[in-house]
Amino acid sequence: MVVGKGFASLQSVVSLLAGLASLSGALYSGMEYVKPAPRTGEILVAVRSAKADKPPAGATVEILTPTDTLIATLKPGDDGHARQVLDEGAYHLRATAPLFEAQMRDVQVRRGATAEVGIQLVQKDPDPDSAPTKVTRRSGVRPLSRALGGAQRFVHRLGL
Repeated sequence: MVVGKGFASLQSVVSLLAGLASLSGALYSGMEYVKPAPRTGEILVAVRSAKADKPPAGATVEILTPTDTLIATLKPGDDGHARQVLDEGAYHLRATAPLFEAQMRDVQVRRGATAEVGIQLVQKDPDPDSAPTKVTRRSGVRPLSRALGGAQRFVHRLGL
């Protein structure tokens, strides 16, 4: 069969483009082996108050090595979240806030991944050795007397 010059040149251009696309795909796939993935990961910490389910004021999160060497101190934002990029490995997190008990968490950071950690802080109990706090009343009347007086007025309104 005799084919014209135009068809042969079109065939060779298509073959050339197919070959270039194939080589480009192979090179792109091979780049993953030549250029390794980053050796870092990320920690995302969410700090909340156990009672109010909102971030406590003045909260801080310390990132420590397994030997308790301080690496970074984070201040969570208004939403209670803080982020930090770290090398792959194991870490301790210590979350603190005024009037709250400190909480510790262990976390494993993997390369190219984000480790999400939620920490709920519990309010400290009042110190039993401290002096009792003075309770002020608005009217100077004892609360029980006010309750009994209210019940008496209620019964009187019912006509009983």
